[in-house]
Amino acid sequence: MATSIKIDNGFAIKLSSNQLFQKKIYYSNIMDEANVAKFSYSIVPITAKDKHTVAAFLRKFFFRDEPLNVAIQLLEETDSAAKLENYCISYLQYGMTFMAVSQTGDIMGVILNNIMHRDDEEEDEEDDETCNENLKFKDIVVLLDKIKREADVFAQYKNVNRILEIKIVTVNEAYRGQGVCKALIDKTKEYALEMGCQMIYVECTSHYSAKAVERLGFQCIYSLAYNDYVNEHGEMVFKTQSPHRGAKVFVLPL
Repeated sequence: MATSIKIDNGFAIKLSSNQLFQKKIYYSNIMDEANVAKFSYSIVPITAKDKHTVAAFLRKFFFRDEPLNVAIQLLEETDSAAKLENYCISYLQYGMTFMAVSQTGDIMGVILNNIMHRDDEEEDEEDDETCNENLKFKDIVVLLDKIKREADVFAQYKNVNRILEIKIVTVNEAYRGQGVCKALIDKTKEYALEMGCQMIYVECTSHYSAKAVERLGFQCIYSLAYNDYVNEHGEMVFKTQSPHRGAKVFVLPL
């Protein structure tokens, strides 16, 4: 899954190069050159104690913005909303997720990651269970499974065996366009290299997230137009709002 994060001309400057899990401080210019004002924030690992705070952040800034959620009005179905939250929170256990935190302690953005191996099974047990349920969330799971299966990244890159997958990246709307997303992805790239990953992979269901990673040097290896994705009756499953016209898969070789 991916988020509707718009990246404008924000920039991030790393001031220190300490160990992997030490705080990294970034500055972002939020006013014009004639009236310069800067804020600082840290990129830190998400820990178990952050679980509920991160869940609340995702509900506020990711669930309501994600184009697929909006298209099928997923949040109106309580069980599907709970499934979505459990899906997101499940990726906190891997110790490879990060958040941007302001000097006042506010979460500005989060990135949830996973590592894929060539010999992984195509679907895990949770996905199999969800697909058997008559929920709106099932529609998203089935689509994402199709995207991953058809993109078939390991078939396209036969010498790659270990990939870091960005599952979700989202930024507080008050800080969008200030380089927070780039900083989170830069931190993820450091972690991927530390873990011996040969590539970063991300599925973008939003026009804005696709443009964001494209600007960061990611390469598109697969796309699927939403108007081409129909059910057994030939009806569009996801009638997304403009400009969200399709899903794309991007990779960044390391």
